[in-house]
Amino acid sequence: MKQAQHDEEPKVWLTVVKLVVGAALLIGGVGLALWIAAQGPVHSPALEQAQEAAQSKSSKPLSSDSSWGIAKDSPLRK
Repeated sequence: MKQAQHDEEPKVWLTVVKLVVGAALLIGGVGLALWIAAQGPVHSPALEQAQEAAQSKSSKPLSSDSSWGIAKDSPLRK
């Protein structure tokens, strides 16, 4: 008795192609979402308000220096 054609095992190359296309769509979708998010406004009113509140509470003014952390600290102690 012959088996029906729909009972065959799926072709391996077809499964691989489907996985590659799925991965490409997933990676492309995340990349597109990140690109769209990067195109948004550079400033935020809430962020500016929080900076103003922190500046009013602090005795030192906020610096506009772009360096942060220990980037300019010397590894040698004086």
